[in-house]
Amino acid sequence: MHILPDEHLRKRPVGTAISYTWAALDGNWKNSAIFAGLLLVLSLFQFVPVVGIVFAVLQTLLLYTLSYWIVDRVRQNDGIEGFRKDVEAASAREMLSAFAAPASGLYAGFILLGFLVLLATALIFWLTGGGAAVEMVRTQTTQPDLSPEELTAFYLQLLGLGTPALLFFLIVTSFFGYLWPLVYGYALLQRTFSDALNAIFMLFSTRFWRASFTLAYLKTVSLWMVVVFGVMLLVSLCSAVILLLPVAIFLTVWLAYFSAIVAVATYNLSDDI
Repeated sequence: MHILPDEHLRKRPVGTAISYTWAALDGNWKNSAIFAGLLLVLSLFQFVPVVGIVFAVLQTLLLYTLSYWIVDRVRQNDGIEGFRKDVEAASAREMLSAFAAPASGLYAGFILLGFLVLLATALIFWLTGGGAAVEMVRTQTTQPDLSPEELTAFYLQLLGLGTPALLFFLIVTSFFGYLWPLVYGYALLQRTFSDALNAIFMLFSTRFWRASFTLAYLKTVSLWMVVVFGVMLLVSLCSAVILLLPVAIFLTVWLAYFSAIVAVATYNLSDDI
């Protein structure tokens, strides 16, 4: 479905997305600095006991909101220069408030989906011997003096009982992970809380499954994963050094913009959704 006027995003999705990402950052350094500062503060407050989770949620919502705005500007321009002008003219307040509703819906949908997958995994675990596994763990804790052979047998039996649930979880999350860019791109096109929330459940749509089984999609997602892995590795290394934390924050913003643009570009590749 052709929704992006810049044909370069169809011919070279990942490379063009990288160019748009840099334009989004250097087009307005003032705004970029404001967002990085906000994310840095939210990251530090996540270490506060009990309420830290609230700041983690706010940080994620901030990144989603910015991603919505960036994707909207990409949709409105047929090239990077026009996009850069829009970024230069935008205010930080506009970028933070324009798409707060769909960003919240997307996040809520993602949390709900994760809960459903965990619930299904727990149900499969229980139906395939989870009760026996729990009883085995309880018995082992009351009899800690097992021989090495008995202990090995215990862990092998426990692993066997948990294998069906583990396989289900790995298969589902791997498939959803492969399909995620396409669904995420569709979700980024929504403009209300409910539409964005419902968009997440297109992971169960056979139309989206068929659209993902193409060479162009496979190539785009594979390249995206390579870039994401490299950037995430750098983020982890920088986060370990307090002086490099601002660099980690900058890379996080870069990755959020890049992933959003690639996601909507994967949706743009599909003609039959």
